[in-house]
Amino acid sequence: MTTLLCHSEPRRRRGTPFALAAAVLIGGSLAALGMTRGELALILLGTGNPRPNPDRAGAATAIVAGGKWFLVDAGRGATMRIAATQLKYENLRGVFITHLHSDHTAGLPDLFTTSWQFGRKSTPLPLYGPAGIKQLADAMLQFFAYDIHIRRDLVEKHPAAGATIDTHIVQEGVVYDDGRVRVTAFKEEHAPVEPAFGYRFDSSGHSIVITGDTRPNANLIRYAKGADILVSEAYLPGFFYTVDTPEVAAKLSAYHTRADQAGEVAAAAGVKTLVLTHLMPPASDAMFIANARKTFHGKIIVGRDLKTITLNGDNNASHH
Repeated sequence: MTTLLCHSEPRRRRGTPFALAAAVLIGGSLAALGMTRGELALILLGTGNPRPNPDRAGAATAIVAGGKWFLVDAGRGATMRIAATQLKYENLRGVFITHLHSDHTAGLPDLFTTSWQFGRKSTPLPLYGPAGIKQLADAMLQFFAYDIHIRRDLVEKHPAAGATIDTHIVQEGVVYDDGRVRVTAFKEEHAPVEPAFGYRFDSSGHSIVITGDTRPNANLIRYAKGADILVSEAYLPGFFYTVDTPEVAAKLSAYHTRADQAGEVAAAAGVKTLVLTHLMPPASDAMFIANARKTFHGKIIVGRDLKTITLNGDNNASHH
């Protein structure tokens, strides 16, 4: 039997530092998450959308397993949210980009240089993503060439290897497997943004699937089958027509997922818990839940930055 623990950040007064809002420690302090090394946790670092919101960072989600962690997407403000959780960069094993829209990658340059200075040191940044990710990585290295020179050669003398990027161009299938954590990439439907991928994380009998941006599709349902948690983007009906022309709104609606559609996918895949993120517009939790509840009768969680969900249970338990 799997127990789902959900920890939300405390409500904070305006001006309260986010560092006071979470205490998620990795490595020797997994107990802070209520988990052991054989269990799996999800930390919603950024749950916002392309429009800047002081309460929601850009798209970024951390998966924690066995004292290691993995990052899916790196939207604006990702490193600030990481700092609030106290995730350690030396334990970062992979950054997985779903697609190359700026709201999913804008925080990547900051992540690269910050993680080098404050944790990775002599380990290249492990970066996974669709075709085009190598060009993005090369552009970051060029952009930071002078800064790297100063920090590597003249002042701090940081190890040179940490100022490099180990880039992996993703194809559908298993893209990472260390014997304890397996990451599987699968194609999504976000045309004209192609290719776009979702990622499934499996560890010790537990599974978490992250969709990225997509319209509902059969391949997503296939790869989400039996997952403990499905993390899906969600927008409310008619939203795009309130912020764009009818022509643009129709296009945006066609390659994103409404909250009720996220519920349909979760129900069809037989997942246990649906987590809504990348929320559009900034509406109440009740509105998102009401829409998703039309089609899904399992547990529904509306994401907030720094909300943590931990899967506890027998490591040998099977999930269907």
